[in-house]
Amino acid sequence: MAETGAQLHRLWRSLTVRALVVLALFIALPVVLYLTFRQADIDRQRLLLESIRVKGLTVGRVLEERLQRADMIPLFRLGEELARFQTEGVSLRLLFRPHESAPDSGFLYVASAPPVQPADLEDERRRLESSGVLAQLGESCAGDLPLALRVERADRVSELITSLTPVRTARGCWVLVISSNLTDEAEKRLGQPYWHAPEVQVAAAIYLIFAAIVLVIAFDIGHGLRRFAATARAVAERRIEGRFAQRNQIPELEPVAHAFDRMEDSLRSTASELRAAAEESAHAFKTPLGTIRQAMVPLRTRVAGDDKRSQQALMAVDGALEKLDALVRAARNLDDSVADRLDPPREKVDLGALVEDVVDTFAADAAARNISLRPSIESEATAPLGGRLIADALGQVIENALSYAPGGSTVTVTLHRGTRRVLIVVADNGPGVEAALLPHIFDRHVSFRDRSRHDATAGTGGNFGLGLWVAKRNMESVGGTIEAANRRGGGFIVTLGLPLA
Repeated sequence: MAETGAQLHRLWRSLTVRALVVLALFIALPVVLYLTFRQADIDRQRLLLESIRVKGLTVGRVLEERLQRADMIPLFRLGEELARFQTEGVSLRLLFRPHESAPDSGFLYVASAPPVQPADLEDERRRLESSGVLAQLGESCAGDLPLALRVERADRVSELITSLTPVRTARGCWVLVISSNLTDEAEKRLGQPYWHAPEVQVAAAIYLIFAAIVLVIAFDIGHGLRRFAATARAVAERRIEGRFAQRNQIPELEPVAHAFDRMEDSLRSTASELRAAAEESAHAFKTPLGTIRQAMVPLRTRVAGDDKRSQQALMAVDGALEKLDALVRAARNLDDSVADRLDPPREKVDLGALVEDVVDTFAADAAARNISLRPSIESEATAPLGGRLIADALGQVIENALSYAPGGSTVTVTLHRGTRRVLIVVADNGPGVEAALLPHIFDRHVSFRDRSRHDATAGTGGNFGLGLWVAKRNMESVGGTIEAANRRGGGFIVTLGLPLA
C-alpha cells in the first residue's frame, strides 16, 4: 500500500502528468461552459418567445370582434381597422380564403398595417412563402397555431412571426398574422445558433488566445528543460567548450547550472586525485617489492640444491611476490577505472584494435590453461568514449571465461556491428549457470559456478565474485549494456553492447 502511494505521489509530481491534467481541463472547460450557457440562452429565448407570442395572441383576440364583422366592412376599410391596433414594432397582416375555394387553394392578401405598397406585394409574398407562413395558413383555420419564424424584411430589419389567429365567418376563413420587429440586439439573436452571439465569439477568442499563450509557455519550458539536459550532457562529455552556466538560457535554472558546474569540477578533481593516488600507491608498493626481489638473489645462491625446505621457502616467497605484484596492478587498474567512471576520457575508441589488444593480454594465460582464445573481428566499429573502461570490462569477462572453460576447449571473442550498437560476444564451454541464478550473475560478491578451477590470482575479481560486477559497472558508465546467458549444448555466453560513435 505504501509503495502504491509512493508511486502515485511520484506520478503526480511529474511535470508531464500535470501538463496532461491542465490540457484536459483546457479541453473540458470550454465544453462545459458552452453547454451551460447555451442552455441558459435557450431558456431565455424560450421566455422571450413566449412573451412575444402572448402579446400577439392578445392583439388577435382584441381584433377578433372586428373580424367577425369584416363581411360588413368594405375591404379598403380593413386596413384602417388594422391600423387602429397596430403599435410600434408590431406588424399586422390580414389574409382571407372564401368557403367556395378549394381546401388547397391559396389565401388572398387583404390588408396590412403598416400598409404594404402594391409594388412590394410580390416581395412580401416571397418572404412569407420562404419563411413557411403560407404553408401554415391552411392548418391555422382549424385553430390557433403559434409560430416562431424569422422573416427578413426589405429594409434588413428582422421580423418574428409570433401567431396566426384564424377567424371563421360566413364568407370564409380570415387569418390574422401578427409579427414583431426584432429591434433589440438580444431579440435579433432569436433562432440563431448560440455560438453566433458576439459575446460568445469574443469569449472564445479570448480563451483561444489564453490557451495559445499557455501552450507556448509550456512548450518553451519543455523545450528549455530538454535543451538544459542536452547541454548538461554535452558539457559533461566535453563535446562543447565552456561552462554549463554560460550555456544555460533559462534564468530560473541559473543556480542549478552553477551547481552542475561545481559538481563537474568536483568529479573531475576527484578523478584526477584518484589517478594520482593510484600511481603513488603503485610506486610505493613496487619499491619494497623490488627490494625484496633483489635481496632474494644472494639467498638463492647460498641455498644448497639438496636443501628442499629452503627451496620451498624461496618458492613460497616468489609466489607471494607474484601475488602482491598482481594485487598492486589490480588495485591500480581498479582505481583508474573508478577515475575513468567519474571523468571518462573523451577520445573515440577503435573497438577492433581494443578487442585484439585485450585478447593478446590473455593469450599467455589461455595457453597455460591449454585453452584456445580466438578473436573474431567481423566489422570495424568505434565507440564514443571510455576505452580503458571497456577494455577492463572485456578483460574481466575473458578472465571469467578462461577460469571456467575446460582444458582443450575454445573461448571466442566476436566483435559484431549492428545498425545502432556494437556487440562484443565472449563464449566459452564451461559449466554455465542455473537459469534461476542468472539474474544475480552481475551482483557484487556473487559467484555460482564451480570455483575449484578458478585461479585466485587472475584478474581483478579473483574468486570473490567481483569480476562481472566490475564489468557491469564499467559498461553502464559508458552507456553500454552487458548480458549473460547459457549456451545451447553447454557453456556460457556474455554479450557487451556499446553505442556507436
